[in-house]
Amino acid sequence: MTQYRPGPPKHTWAIAGQDVPAFERDMEELRAAALAKGAGFAELIDADKVAVDERVTLKCRIPPCECYGQCLMDPPFSPTAEETAKVVAKYRYAMLTEVAMELPQEYWELIQGDEPLCRLQYDERALEYDRTVQQPLWFKLHEVVMELERKAHNLGYFFAVGYVASTCYLCYTADDPVGYCDTTKPCRRPYEARPSMEAAGMDVFSTYWNVGRDLNLGSREKFSWSGLVLIV
Repeated sequence: MTQYRPGPPKHTWAIAGQDVPAFERDMEELRAAALAKGAGFAELIDADKVAVDERVTLKCRIPPCECYGQCLMDPPFSPTAEETAKVVAKYRYAMLTEVAMELPQEYWELIQGDEPLCRLQYDERALEYDRTVQQPLWFKLHEVVMELERKAHNLGYFFAVGYVASTCYLCYTADDPVGYCDTTKPCRRPYEARPSMEAAGMDVFSTYWNVGRDLNLGSREKFSWSGLVLIV
């Protein structure tokens, strides 16, 4: 819900930085909102800690991801690493966030089996777990990122922009579990769709490292997805 607060815009640090205590209160409000939506954490970080690397999107093409060229929020339609680096350089602060869950034992055993992971995309068992386990977690992250972006905008940080994880699941349905975009037409949910950090060339692992956090490859106890909102 849009609820603007009366006051000057805070969309640049030249303005927001004039009242650091007020900025800190705003950021604490954002952090609390993310936690209330189910985030494992929401941390204000220096934007120059956000790592951007062309090799991230290279891995979308070699080997080609099943989503490559199939979704308007994924490469080659998403912002390039070069574009993202230029954008990130304009910001002073960002908020890094994460959602996580424990995987069902059966799912963990499936992905730990002898079958190469690249073939699991054709396995009906894996597709069912994607629908019932991974997608709900993605929607949780999407809700957290949207909440952060919306509240930041309502507080006067008009350049706030969010990034989610993986691909975009907004148009996936039970009848169409793959749900790829018709990339010849405009996005069907333009106000909600956001690219992932990695689709825009952000190195999520290095970003965590830069801010003193660990991001391990998925385990059964903690399967996580990360999001980011550039604030000001």
